[in-house]
Amino acid sequence: MIALIALKLMESGLGPKAAKLLAWAAVIGVALALVGAAIWWFTDTVDDARDDGVKHGVTTERVEAQGKVIENVQKAKDAADDVRRDGATVAECLQDSRVRENC
Repeated sequence: MIALIALKLMESGLGPKAAKLLAWAAVIGVALALVGAAIWWFTDTVDDARDDGVKHGVTTERVEAQGKVIENVQKAKDAADDVRRDGATVAECLQDSRVRENC
């Protein structure tokens, strides 16, 4: 491979040593370009997968948090309904309400 490249370069007027050196440089350059492209592709793929995982995790966390909030609101509403149904005393009402006239 390198010999063929060097022969083609010598046809263009380069000396044998310069042609061989340039052929080696070309082969090494192509190899480095291929390795660099593979690394870039792998890094990009891993970054995309990580970003997708983070988005999925955030979405899952939000759904769980919203479910917990809804559960807590329902418990608070049930507790307030229990106080109103059981005929709370004025002292209990004042603990539940900030406005005295509501009692």
